[in-house]
Amino acid sequence: MRSHAIKIVSGFMLASAVFIGCAESSNEHAEYQCPMKCEGVDKTYKTEGKCPVCKMNLKEVEQ
Repeated sequence: MRSHAIKIVSGFMLASAVFIGCAESSNEHAEYQCPMKCEGVDKTYKTEGKCPVCKMNLKEVEQ
């Protein structure tokens, strides 16, 4: 019975690690854009930061 519980707990831990890894990797390809679209609707950035034109915080583009 005890080894069965250990297997269940190990399974949960493994599933959690996989889920967290997938959630983190989804942001690897995130793109950011100025909410005012100062440089046009097609201009995006690979990292968070501030717009070089209006200095507003860039927002993540929903894909």
